[in-house]
Amino acid sequence: MKNVIKIAVLICIVSLSSCTSNPPKLVKASEICNEDYKGEIVMCEGIVRLPERFFSAGGSVTMAFEAEKGKFRIPMLKISTFSKIEGEKKNMMDLLPDGFTEEDVKIYDDNGQPVKLGDKIRVTGELLGGLSDWCDIDVTKIEKVK
Repeated sequence: MKNVIKIAVLICIVSLSSCTSNPPKLVKASEICNEDYKGEIVMCEGIVRLPERFFSAGGSVTMAFEAEKGKFRIPMLKISTFSKIEGEKKNMMDLLPDGFTEEDVKIYDDNGQPVKLGDKIRVTGELLGGLSDWCDIDVTKIEKVK
């Protein structure tokens, strides 16, 4: 009976350890848009900007991400326009009204603090696309970088 209990405990430990997720990969913006990271949870730093072409779909807004200059694709940021927890504004942005201005852009970090256009941020999320013509980060966490 003691051996059965030991085996059961061992199976539980192995099962639990296999369920832990891998930490996000910190990747430079200049290296992130390639298929090696497609579908991976990544972290990337840059400055949030209004995109040249703006679109909103499926409860999110796509914002531009500025990083070091060079001949490489910079990912777009797909930021949720709703909170995961009712009444809480974290890791999201408010919907933009028609005819919006830069002052209407309200983004919130993981502490619920406002992020302004031009602020340096670190984003965490799944890399969608990872191709030269389509590269978005589905943002789940926004942190200010000092």
